[in-house]
Amino acid sequence: MEQYDVLVVGAGPSGSAAARKCTDGGLKTLQIDKQKLPRRKACSGIIANVTQNYVFTNFGPIPDSAYGTPYVSKGMAMHFPSFGTIFSDCDCYNLYVWRDKFDYFLAENSGAKLEDQTSFVSLKHNEKDIEVTVKHKGKKRNIRTKYLIGADGGRSKVILRYAPEVYSGMQWVWACQKYFEGTIDANEYYLYWFLEKGFGPMPWLNIKDGQIIIGLAHLPGYKFSALYANLIDYLKKNLGLKIKRELTTEGCYANTMTPMNRFFPGRGRVLMAGDAMGLQHQGGEGISCGMISGGYAGQAILEDIKGKAEALPLYKKLVMPEIETCLDQFNPLRMTKTTASGSYRQPPFLRNFNFFQKTKMLGEAMSFVGSEFGVVKGMLPVLLKNTVRRSITGKYKIGIVE
Repeated sequence: MEQYDVLVVGAGPSGSAAARKCTDGGLKTLQIDKQKLPRRKACSGIIANVTQNYVFTNFGPIPDSAYGTPYVSKGMAMHFPSFGTIFSDCDCYNLYVWRDKFDYFLAENSGAKLEDQTSFVSLKHNEKDIEVTVKHKGKKRNIRTKYLIGADGGRSKVILRYAPEVYSGMQWVWACQKYFEGTIDANEYYLYWFLEKGFGPMPWLNIKDGQIIIGLAHLPGYKFSALYANLIDYLKKNLGLKIKRELTTEGCYANTMTPMNRFFPGRGRVLMAGDAMGLQHQGGEGISCGMISGGYAGQAILEDIKGKAEALPLYKKLVMPEIETCLDQFNPLRMTKTTASGSYRQPPFLRNFNFFQKTKMLGEAMSFVGSEFGVVKGMLPVLLKNTVRRSITGKYKIGIVE
């Protein structure tokens, strides 16, 4: 039976960050992914400043082939019903990449043995090690490892097979984006978010390499096809969208763990990272907190092997600031103060508007949130409770699933 110090499930940014930390510490590490690599990912491909720094420090320069055009994203373009599009620049521009090329660069340079088309099946956990069953191209085999890091996305098979109660009552999000050849009256340097009712909670638009990318996050109670048709019609009327042909479609499942204040750092010798742990920033950005949490998972395992600390308790301590930053992103009183991993500053979004304009815009935003996010049972009360607790005590009561 194959023997490793660490098995990393998932070859996305969080998995590669975890693998790199482990291999840098001299651990024999296997990294697997169920897809054939490189694989596409439903994502804008906007790389925040903290991620840039992390990648440059731990992996080196991102290859030119991974970048899209334009080279940078300047910020967000929020479209309000009464005010139109409001542009908000961040003070440190974000990079634009193609996720298939970016993720593959990270995985190839993690230092781990990389195996694609290999899916996690099950595990048997004891005090000394873990016996894991995987399936490679339809053929099962067993692997023995001291630790396992689950970094396999927002609908983690590691959780589904090992700790399914984590997902008890979970309401899922289906995120889907389509690529078009055509024209539209939009600025390619910004990611657009439309605060218009009738499209669901996250209707977005961006342009990369001349391709128009239009996406939606589909929550329970909605029909994606109807919402998407409404959004396309809206863009045709308001931004002059003209479609020549559809190029491709990407989609993925996401959980609602962050807004529901439910996080699963792991259990025993199994540590979870990134989306699989429940980390996500407002707007769906998860690369920054994914890479940082993956690095922390690897660091905690190294300290455990050295006999300095137990991996899981140390990991919970290390990753706590990332959990708090993610919760801030869903706190209306905090989201303007922190961005991706609290790494860069952003000017006040409504700084150029008077009191009455601000009041109306905030009212429209809150009405949008109540209407489009309200279908997720229990989400709004949890967000309100977190907001009040943070305001009064200065901290959150973190919901950790043991």
